[in-house]
Amino acid sequence: MSRPDIPVFSLYGEAPATAEDRFLHVELIEDRSSLVDWRIRPHQHGDLVQFLAIREGAGRVQADQRTWSFDGASLIVVPAGVVHGFAFARGTIGWVVTLSDRILRGLARRDPAFAALGTAACLEMADQGEDFTAVLTAADGVLRELRGQAPGHRAAAEGHMLVLLAAMLRVVRPAADLSPGVGGRSGQVALVAAFRALVERHYRGHRPLDDYLTELRTSSSTLRAACLAVTGRPAIGLIQDRLMTEAKRLILYSGQTIAAVAYDLGFEDPAYFSRFFHKQSGEAPRAWRQRLMADWRVADTASLEPPDPLAAVVGDI
Repeated sequence: MSRPDIPVFSLYGEAPATAEDRFLHVELIEDRSSLVDWRIRPHQHGDLVQFLAIREGAGRVQADQRTWSFDGASLIVVPAGVVHGFAFARGTIGWVVTLSDRILRGLARRDPAFAALGTAACLEMADQGEDFTAVLTAADGVLRELRGQAPGHRAAAEGHMLVLLAAMLRVVRPAADLSPGVGGRSGQVALVAAFRALVERHYRGHRPLDDYLTELRTSSSTLRAACLAVTGRPAIGLIQDRLMTEAKRLILYSGQTIAAVAYDLGFEDPAYFSRFFHKQSGEAPRAWRQRLMADWRVADTASLEPPDPLAAVVGDI
């Protein structure tokens, strides 16, 4: 669920809509960014994943409360729901690949390694050589087929998309980094994916863990073991993490009071929410927001608009 205060788009600047299961779109960075002075303001996509394959150029990336800079060949991963924005140096060359989150989740169910593409990241690709060239080639292949009218162009685009996702997986998580036991954990990966999907639907309702266990038809020990093996966090920790992710987004981007954020997230007592936030982050909600705004050196801190770490002069990037 997205707040109306946080801009939500299908593609940037376009009205939000529920993405079709097979939604796939590719465009060049310049196609949209050059029309808005190479700056994409913070926004989110409810059910779309984005990958930016940068061949050359520079810029800054904002993803929730994190900010990264890149210079040269890079791969940027933006999972569904993440509030994100960009500031590109003029003339940056690259491809923006947008697809339904259901496509990626479906692949992860068949091959758990694809779960590695579900974490926000900004990765340097200068040392990836031919492996990253394969990413750029596949992205351009999707773009050409989507813009073409040859018979079977849609099927060809989807074929290039699968090659692209596999190529990105190989540079995000090289074969040497794959743990030898990942294949044997496919059942645990599937269970954790199903659990996270339920958490995504119900985290605001503060459902007890037993309700999740009943719906998943599993035991507490089985779910705990799976969550620890796949994520390093217990099941209850994943629920708390999801609440904290949304709490930080709303505190940073929605312009709501701390109390309003607490009620939005299903807490009946704002004071209890503040204690929960402090326990998870080590800071009170208001102090956390003030620190981030100070760290980002925003000139107009009186504005309700969230701090914009991307506001530096592009020439300084």
